Amino acid sequence: MSITKHYPMQFTGAGGEYFVIWIVNIALTLVTLGIYSAWAKVRTLRWFYGHTLLDNQAFSYLATPMQILKGRLIALAALVAYYATSYFAPMLALLLLLAFFIAMPWIVVSSLRFHARMSAYRGLRFDFIGKLGEATVIYILLPLLILPTLGLILPYMAYRQVRFIAGNTVYGQTAARYAGSLKPFWGVYLLAFALLVLPLVAVGYGFYHAYQLQAAGLPKEVAGAAAAASIGGGLLFFYLMLPVVSAMIMARTANLLYNATELGPVGFMSSQRARDLIWIYLSNLILIALTLGIYIPWAKVRLARYRAGHLTVTGPQDPGQFTAGQQQGSTATGAEMADLFDLNIGLA
Repeated sequence: MSITKHYPMQFTGAGGEYFVIWIVNIALTLVTLGIYSAWAKVRTLRWFYGHTLLDNQAFSYLATPMQILKGRLIALAALVAYYATSYFAPMLALLLLLAFFIAMPWIVVSSLRFHARMSAYRGLRFDFIGKLGEATVIYILLPLLILPTLGLILPYMAYRQVRFIAGNTVYGQTAARYAGSLKPFWGVYLLAFALLVLPLVAVGYGFYHAYQLQAAGLPKEVAGAAAAASIGGGLLFFYLMLPVVSAMIMARTANLLYNATELGPVGFMSSQRARDLIWIYLSNLILIALTLGIYIPWAKVRLARYRAGHLTVTGPQDPGQFTAGQQQGSTATGAEMADLFDLNIGLA
């Protein structure tokens, strides 16, 4: 009879140690007019991977700076071409924007594949085997339905994204399997909708209150001031709710991803909480502002430590039962385009 063992993830990096890497990376990137940024990215990721431990074994990041630099230059050339054409030839810029939208599935798959193949644990690499056809449905067709469905497609879209990412991840020769259902995603997004609707109701009440005051014969200035106060308060409430809703969605989506994913005999238990992430993001933001950005390395380390500390791997007594798979080449172009255009691909 096999005995299941729990392997808590650990992050052992210290903010002070990362600060040295971070400040040197910034200095060298500035001195080299951005060229060193590829080396900076590799150095940073190797540090974070190397301090992420599972069963006292560190993860490895295998990409080289030249791979990152080549992909970054191609992505930068695409960005420069878009901005140049938007100034000199707006119609051509629209065509480039359309081409970028059509290329989204390739960017997503390429980015996920590159990051997976450049990641390793115990000498075995990860891989991503998602297909462009499925990515096209998830990242082009479903987003086109957001407006017609008034956002009600979002839970299904998030579910398909999670299933696509988790279900197409491979470690060695072992493919992951995602066993989650759509129902919990509805709970996450209905709560998010409710939290965002509350401040909008306050805004609507502001207009209604102004109408009532005018109907009661009060001067327009008095009614307008009262309406402005209600509307302003509602809008402020709305913007304050955005990070709360974002943290809630990220925490619960991460839990839904990990808790329903199996990798051969290995399972996962994630216990992230929205209120914890809200506090981390809020306090990090305040400390970064107070230190004029100096706290950024400690903020990143703090978040990495929290995420690792709330993830546990469950599996057999001997976790080294996986075999290596055949790896193919991969370029960083899609990954760098995703980073350059600030696309949120993947899940924490």
